[in-house]
Amino acid sequence: MNREIKIFHSFEEQEKYHLEMMRNTTVYERLKTLFQMQKTTRLFHPVTDKTRKIIIHNNGHTQP
Repeated sequence: MNREIKIFHSFEEQEKYHLEMMRNTTVYERLKTLFQMQKTTRLFHPVTDKTRKIIIHNNGHTQP
């Protein structure tokens, strides 16, 4: 994942930049980047709800 700081002087310039980025990347690359950002967010903000949850499936139930 390429890291850089980009300063935009107008909203139109920012919009053009993001549209060009979308054209140059595949859907898989964008989803991979999103998944990495979600993992980082979970590291910085862990789940505070420690209650047990029961997940019910069609063939029974399991406890995570």
